[in-house]
Amino acid sequence: MTLLPNFDPDKLHWELLEATPDFRRWIAHLEGDKWIQKTEYLGDEQLLKENKELLNDSYGKRFGDGVVAARIPLNVLYSSQHQIMEKLREGDRDHMVWWLNREENQPYRSFRGIVPKAK
Repeated sequence: MTLLPNFDPDKLHWELLEATPDFRRWIAHLEGDKWIQKTEYLGDEQLLKENKELLNDSYGKRFGDGVVAARIPLNVLYSSQHQIMEKLREGDRDHMVWWLNREENQPYRSFRGIVPKAK
């Protein structure tokens, strides 16, 4: 694996490589034959906005069966950074509960309170 030198991605010249209704993929050429690619997921902002509205509307309501506690974009769900699907495949359902209850993941929550561990 080759490490890239320090660079500021905001100062790169990004070219649109691919656009779909769900995402835009950009590419920037670096020195020599090196390049870097980034993907911009278009649905995330709308989903997080709707999650915040649902979370705010959930105050005063009871948590129970059938309540949607969170909505997570697929790019986050399958991200190796968060390891959600990786842990679920391994049978670790507690990781999802732990992840959803963390403060920094509140934007993915659509219902207030603490997600209980599965029985």
